Amino acid sequence: MVKVITIMDDAYADLYRLKKAKDMSFTEIIRFLIQEREKEGRNILTFAGSVSEADIHKRTLDNIRKGRNDWGRI
Repeated sequence: MVKVITIMDDAYADLYRLKKAKDMSFTEIIRFLIQEREKEGRNILTFAGSVSEADIHKRTLDNIRKGRNDWGRI
């Protein structure tokens, strides 16, 4: 079944560039992007650097750096 969708011109341009670069159809590009997003959601490395040191309790951060396994004792 074919569906018609409406997207902004800039989103279309981005999809079109990706489509040409990968030599895929628009459907294949959309599926590819969805699969990549799902992979990122399952990969813990996507969170690397997402928490600043200011957001972590200093003692907990020190324990992590020292390799201690007593993080729960703050």
